[in-house]
Amino acid sequence: MYAHLDHASSRGHAEDAPGLRACVAFRQLAGQAGVCLTLWDTEADADRFASQQAELAALAGQVYEVTDIGEGRAASQAPAYARLIYFDGPRAPEQAAAEDLAGHQRIWPAIRGLSGLVGIYVLRGPDLGSVVITLATSVEALDATARAVMSTELMPGEDPALLPGPDRIEIHHVTGYHLPSHLASSLPGAAPAASQKRTLT
Repeated sequence: MYAHLDHASSRGHAEDAPGLRACVAFRQLAGQAGVCLTLWDTEADADRFASQQAELAALAGQVYEVTDIGEGRAASQAPAYARLIYFDGPRAPEQAAAEDLAGHQRIWPAIRGLSGLVGIYVLRGPDLGSVVITLATSVEALDATARAVMSTELMPGEDPALLPGPDRIEIHHVTGYHLPSHLASSLPGAAPAASQKRTLT
């Protein structure tokens, strides 16, 4: 799976586009900065959408590979808030490997059972930079995930020099959430052939 992350305020219409798996729109807390995350079946689908977006906005988005997806206890609910954590590239391969190891073996086990956690997406760029997107039902749930991560201790063999921490962190409202019908119908409690769409104020 591939993702397109667009920080431009002007964006094209992605709903039900070929290859689209999900679309989530964000607005930064205490500000009007907008971000749109779209998830695609293939890199070609994501690149095609990125090209369309580049014609509509001065600031082009970026295509990432989705390297990890985790479903939380609230996975069947539409998210209301999100945390976007940026690890800017270029990054060395050993840094990316260390981040992946920490995510799989230390961080995800610490947060996956928390109430209000909808899910987490790890996006990896071609320069090995990454964006970690945590979706939750409340700000309190986001805060709980942050506390759980900070309470973990490095495992034997983890090198803190390879884990310098994020370059920036953003907290957003989720202002729109859309799944195409063929995906929404597979979620718990969803009606067959009915798309899930939520627009929040």
